[in-house]
Amino acid sequence: MERILRDELQMPVAILIPAYEPDEALIGLVRRLKESFDRVVVVDDGSRDSAKVFDAIAGDVEKILRHERNRGKGAAIKTGLGYIGNSANVVIADCDGQHTVADICRIASMFGRQREGIVLGVRKFTGKVPLRSRFGNWWTRLYFFVATGMKLNDTQTGLRGIPSSLVEWAVSLPGERYEYEMAMLVASRRNREKPLEIEIETVYLDDNKSSHFSPLADTWRIYKMMFGYAWFRKRYCGNCALH
Repeated sequence: MERILRDELQMPVAILIPAYEPDEALIGLVRRLKESFDRVVVVDDGSRDSAKVFDAIAGDVEKILRHERNRGKGAAIKTGLGYIGNSANVVIADCDGQHTVADICRIASMFGRQREGIVLGVRKFTGKVPLRSRFGNWWTRLYFFVATGMKLNDTQTGLRGIPSSLVEWAVSLPGERYEYEMAMLVASRRNREKPLEIEIETVYLDDNKSSHFSPLADTWRIYKMMFGYAWFRKRYCGNCALH
């Protein structure tokens, strides 16, 4: 699959991994990705205790971009996208091993269809899934639909494909932390093509303990983003569609 992937795609694919205090899972992920992709870019978002991890992958990646302080996942993604520019289609993957290389390849393969919209790796949320993740995704999906009128099966997925034509658009979106990923979904409503959803494996390691998501602060930012959009649409657009 990986060999065919390189031959079929008209434009290179760069893998972008935002990382904050990653563990050895990042080392294994990068080394497996190297077998399938020529370009892997990592953004160190102000980590303090992961120097050995970054040293270990330095020879296996194209570039490690660094933030002097922790600025948030959204800021890290935008830093990476700004570096890559429109030179490649981009697949964004998390650093903790919850996205398999096979699924990353599946997202990348969608670029062969010359898409003009983003690609989302969506989880089924079946089997052994932490209750807070299952409930949180269900509720956020519901509120997202009410706010935007767009139905998505996984509004919190970190595995996303960005066509090269949309990289500049993605860099311009608001948000510095996890709310940036929601801003991307909200703004995608205006794109020529709606998000394409590709089912991926649901992987949670140690009950998702490696997550740096703040249940209170980050949830507030995410819902504030959606509420702001819903208010704007009601105040200025009435019942019209926002284009």
